[in-house]
Amino acid sequence: MIKGTQSQDEVIAPSKAKSKLKYVVSAVFMTLFTVLSIPAISQWYSGIKTVSYAQLLTAKVIKQDLIRDASVSGRLVAANAPQVYSPEPGQVTLLVKPGDTVEKNTVIATLESPELSAQIEQQTSLLSQLKLDADRGTLADEEAQLDLERSLDEAVVRLNAAKREQQRSQESFDRQVISELDYARSQDTLLEAQLMHKHAQKRVSMAKKRLDFEAQTRGLSVKRQTQILQELQRRKRALEVRAPVNGVVGSWLVQQKEQVADAQALMSIVDLSEYEAELQVPEFYADDLGIGLNVEITFSGQQYQGAISSVSPEIKQNQVAVRVKLASGNNVKLRQNQRVNGRIEFEKKSQVLQVKRGPFLTSFGGKQAFVIRDQVAQLMNIQVGASSVEYVELLSGVQEGDEVIISDYDAFSQSKTFKISK
Repeated sequence: MIKGTQSQDEVIAPSKAKSKLKYVVSAVFMTLFTVLSIPAISQWYSGIKTVSYAQLLTAKVIKQDLIRDASVSGRLVAANAPQVYSPEPGQVTLLVKPGDTVEKNTVIATLESPELSAQIEQQTSLLSQLKLDADRGTLADEEAQLDLERSLDEAVVRLNAAKREQQRSQESFDRQVISELDYARSQDTLLEAQLMHKHAQKRVSMAKKRLDFEAQTRGLSVKRQTQILQELQRRKRALEVRAPVNGVVGSWLVQQKEQVADAQALMSIVDLSEYEAELQVPEFYADDLGIGLNVEITFSGQQYQGAISSVSPEIKQNQVAVRVKLASGNNVKLRQNQRVNGRIEFEKKSQVLQVKRGPFLTSFGGKQAFVIRDQVAQLMNIQVGASSVEYVELLSGVQEGDEVIISDYDAFSQSKTFKISK
C-alpha cells in the first residue's frame, strides 16, 4: 500500500523577480486602458448639454379649478349718450360748452325761427277771426230763435182765438142762432189754427237743432284753430333745447350761430350714471360668446364685474364686438372712450392638472415639454386641454408637483435630455 507522495515532493520557494514583474504588467495595462478610455468617456459626457437653471423659466404642475377665459381689450362707453337735435330750422345759439355738467331739462341751446314766429301771428289772427264769427253766429242764432218763438206765440194766439170762436159757434148753433155753414166754418178755422200751432212747434224744434249744429260747427272751428295755435306755440317753446339727461356735454356738432336745418344734430350729452364696456374679441372665440357670460373689467386700477349684454352679429377685421353691462364706478372718475381690459369667462373646470402658460406651447405644437426630475430635463409627451389667460390644462404626460420648463425651447430643441446646473 502506498501511503503518499510526500517523499517525492520538493518545496520550491517563490521567485521575487517574477512577482514584481506580474504587478508591473498589471499596472501598465490599467494605465493604458484608462488613457485610451478617457476620450470616449469625455466624448459621451460632453454629448449631454448643461443649462443653467437661472436661464430657464419653470413652473410647477398644480391641481386646482381652471377657468377657461380670454383676455381682451376695448373701451368704456356710456350706456346712454343721446344726441340733441334741432326741432326747427333756424339760427342756433349754444349755451353750454363741451365738458360742462348739465342737469336734466336745463336749457342748453336756443333757436331763432322767423318763419315759425310769422306762422304763430297768422294763426293767432285767424283764431281771433273765427271767434268773432262764432260770436256773430251765436247772435244770429238768437235772433232766428226769437223769430221762431214769435211765430209759435202767434200760432198759440190764433189757436186760442179759434177755440173761443168755435165754442161761441157751438152755443149759437145749439140755439139755432147761426146756420150750419157758419158752424162748419168755425170748426175749419179751429182745425187750421191747430195745424199751424203744430207746425210752428216743429219748426221751432228743428230750428233749435239746426242752430245747435251750427254752433257746434263754429265751436269746432275755433277749437281746431286753437289746437293749431297751441301746436305752433309748443314748437316755439321747443326752440329752447333742453338736456334730456343729467350728464356732461360731449361735443358740439355744429358751430355757434350756425344756420341749422330741421332735425340736425346739435351736440351730444353723456350720461355718467351708467357705463358699458365695448370689447373686441378675436374671431377664434366667436362660437363661445353668449349673452350673460361673466366678464371681469379692469380700469383705473380697479376690477369690476359685468356680463355680456349684446354680441355683434358680424365680424370686422377678425374681431367680434361685444357690449358688457357694468355698474358705474363709485368713486372712480369715468371717461368716455377710456381704454379698459377685460377677461371673459367661458367655462369652469374643477380640480384639473394645469401649468402656467408660456412660449413652450409653440415649440412642439403643445405636444411635448421638458420636465425636470433630479436636475435632469427630459422631453416628455404631453396633451393639453382647455386654457385660460394664465394657465393651460395638462391631460397627460405629467403629475402633480412636476416642474415644467415653460420658457422657449429654441436653445435646446435638438436635445431630448440635458442637465440643469444650479
